[in-house]
Formats: sequence, structure tokens, C-alpha cells
Amino acid sequence: MTTQQALGRAGEALAAEHLTAAGMRLVRANWRCRDGEIDLLMRDGDSLVAVEVKTRTSLNAGHPFEAITARKASRLRSLVRQAAVDLGHRGSIRVDAVAILLPPDAAALLEHLKGIA
Repeated sequence: MTTQQALGRAGEALAAEHLTAAGMRLVRANWRCRDGEIDLLMRDGDSLVAVEVKTRTSLNAGHPFEAITARKASRLRSLVRQAAVDLGHRGSIRVDAVAILLPPDAAALLEHLKGIA
């Protein structure tokens, strides 16, 4: 596993912990189909939520949310529809984003945006 992959996995674990503490339930991490992957698939009440997690160690390359383009958000919306069919989910769906900064010499910072797509 590369350093970048390890950073991504650490961010996904922190995001899952944060979202679970906020009352959401983890359905599956790294849900995949032939069209792509959802970092975290969560339930929030009756909603099935695709969560895109972006983790950085600094803001040198911009804020993590800047990496989520309109095209990426649209693709995530399509993927969560596929996940809903796969899981037999009949309720609402949503796409959220979590940005995590993990600076080497400071505490982690986490931001959660609901309904980005």
C-alpha cells in the first residue's frame, strides 16, 4: 500500500467514526461496482448516503473539497442509485462529502457537507 493509499484509508476510518458518532450507520466501506467506487456507504435515517472522503496533510494543493468536481458529484449520484438497487433500498438517496486535514504536527480537522449532489 502506498503512502497516499494509507492516508486515504486513515481518512475514511476517521470519517466513518465521525459519521457513526453523529448517528449515521455504516453499510459498507469501499462499495464497488463496474462503474466506480463509493468510499463510505452510510444510512442516515431512511436515506442511503454515498460519502466521498478527501484527505490531505496540508492545503498546499487546495482544500480537499476542491477535488470534488461537478462531474465527480454527478458520478457519485449515479453510483448511489446503483448501490440502492443492489441493496434493495427504496428510500431516499444522498451524496455527502467529508474533508479531512491530517497535518503531521497538529490535530485532525474534519468537515462534513450534506447533499452535495
